[in-house]
Amino acid sequence: MNVRAVRWPEEQEAILDHIRLTYGAEEYEQVATWYGTQPGFDPANCLVIDGDQEGEIAAHATLLPRQIQIGESILPTAEISLLSVLEPYQGRGYEGLLLEALHRRMSEREYVLGLSFGDPWLFDSWGYDYAVGMYLTNFESEISTEGALRAGQWSQEHSYERRMAERLGARSREVTVRRFYSDDLPVVQALYAQESARGHYVFARDQDTWVWQIEHLLRSGRGEADDFLVAEVDGRLAAYARLVSQGPVNTFRDTQAARFSVIEAAGDHPDAVEALLAQIGRMAQSFNVDRIGLFVHPQSAFMQHALVRGARLRFFTGAGLLRLHNLALALYLLEPTLEARRLNSRFASRPYRLIITTEQEQAEAFLGMGEPEIVELEAPSTSVVRLMTGWYTIDNLSMGYAERYADLLRVLFPRRDPKIGLADLL
Repeated sequence: MNVRAVRWPEEQEAILDHIRLTYGAEEYEQVATWYGTQPGFDPANCLVIDGDQEGEIAAHATLLPRQIQIGESILPTAEISLLSVLEPYQGRGYEGLLLEALHRRMSEREYVLGLSFGDPWLFDSWGYDYAVGMYLTNFESEISTEGALRAGQWSQEHSYERRMAERLGARSREVTVRRFYSDDLPVVQALYAQESARGHYVFARDQDTWVWQIEHLLRSGRGEADDFLVAEVDGRLAAYARLVSQGPVNTFRDTQAARFSVIEAAGDHPDAVEALLAQIGRMAQSFNVDRIGLFVHPQSAFMQHALVRGARLRFFTGAGLLRLHNLALALYLLEPTLEARRLNSRFASRPYRLIITTEQEQAEAFLGMGEPEIVELEAPSTSVVRLMTGWYTIDNLSMGYAERYADLLRVLFPRRDPKIGLADLL
């Protein structure tokens, strides 16, 4: 049994037939719209094991290139996707062979992190653990259509509304809400990157990824052109929101899931966000739905405005599994973010040499100029990757560092609420 790279495009139909047999017809329809079309697609990242029959693929897995953003740092990441084995070949160790080959491929391509949404039991032995949130879960935040329709209206005679308008900074400025056009992409990218730097969205997207993703949602029937809204204030694009207006996206809730949802939002101009929310309410009303799913970050401006209008916030989220694949490269790429955090703290006047040791490797980062003070941190790789994403803080570790450096380590690895945007998973 040999693991090999897929022959592309000759074996495209054989792979899709394998997906149909292992995942079902519905998943097959979705996968067929994106497999082999993503930016950076490389057949060498798609591995298979041949079956006993001519042209049969017994097992398959692929690496999807991702970019995880932590602060201003971008970490090359490989998502393990579509790991599957046909039923007659299960129990032969094929999954392990594929995972071993995939991790060799990660080393060749210098990926910093591995990512999976697969079975935790399977991936645990490979050093994966929960380290980043996602919005697909048995619960979802939501707002009533009636509540969204009240956005943009502030009664100065009503003390609550007056206080809320003041707290949010709303000034009832004139706002134009319209559909997104391709010329808007540079500003939309900048708004998304700003949200990502705050930790509200984990995946960084370059222009090619943005264009592919928008086209994919349209091609797959998960989105319509009018489902991408932007808001302009004084001729300047100040906020945007992306929707799925015709069908549920939360596969964990089945029939209880909202069938009209906001899957992404960015921008914090108060009046622009209010206008977007009101327009979304009007759209939901036209589709005759009474509630709107909100798959946006709890700390985002959009969610804060929705809460004022009666939204219900759910803090329960699913999670993605991360593996620290290359500690040295991870620290090298994170160094600018760690340095920025140090410079914005009471430790700005002192240089440090941060040495991190896991069960597999050791690496270091130099922060500041001059003779550094050595700060050592020893922890399992699963804990280190959680510190990096902000899933953990140093307080989740009972040992592995000197107590006198605890405050510095809290500055370097602050608590965050990292989330993968739903638009990246559709």
